[in-house]
Amino acid sequence: MKNLALLTLPRMIGAALVACSFQAYAQTPIDVKILGVTFIEAPPGRDKNLVPFAATGDMEKVEVNAIATTRSGLFTEWTNSFFDKGDVRVTAVFPDKNTQSLGQADIASFPKFSTDARSRSFALTLNRLPDKAVTGLIFEGTVPLSVAKRTTKTAQAFDPDRPGPIKLGGVDIKQFKVEGKSVQFQGNDTLLRIKTLSFKLSSGQVVQAERGAWARMNNEHQQTWNIDTAFTRGELQAELYEDMETVRQPVRFVIGRPW
Repeated sequence: MKNLALLTLPRMIGAALVACSFQAYAQTPIDVKILGVTFIEAPPGRDKNLVPFAATGDMEKVEVNAIATTRSGLFTEWTNSFFDKGDVRVTAVFPDKNTQSLGQADIASFPKFSTDARSRSFALTLNRLPDKAVTGLIFEGTVPLSVAKRTTKTAQAFDPDRPGPIKLGGVDIKQFKVEGKSVQFQGNDTLLRIKTLSFKLSSGQVVQAERGAWARMNNEHQQTWNIDTAFTRGELQAELYEDMETVRQPVRFVIGRPW
């Protein structure tokens, strides 16, 4: 396994990256920067480069880790619209300057977000390489990033014995189910607007909730939230994303083979 901290390709390719970045920034208020690249090559003599299910030792992979920073608005956790993986295509460049298309890159799950939600990570992965030596790889296309213009705060009375429907600001909760220290909301895609959630007990104490599992089937959404005490009558307090949208961010990453 080799790690590449910075891009190391000929100057003409580096210039292409800079030019593309300028064009992308002009279209949207989002800046993109590479954090690093990881290469894992298959052993010599291997006949195929496709990765079988649950492969480990002989797995082949290239992963580009990047960070996106918005100059206005906030990144939301509900990126890629669940199933939208973007359209970043990968091209291999050979020593003789010929090229070969390697198909579409995948977007890795579970990005990390800064505390102020102004920055978020994303990773593009490729699970196959040509059998012959390559000089570098070009990742080019668009990455879907979900953003919101701002957040607002809202509150709603909560009674665990009356399982809905309730309206938490602009969030429609059709029904909910309480099990001890957990509550499961069921509703539509407005559930995605919940950034943070807390529960105010009848005593006045406010307990911060942690997001648990989530699920989606067609247009039905479910979210589970957990607190450190049992749910009783009280008040739900939430911070909600406003004016959410998915931005298709253009990227063009040119990666030099690190050895």
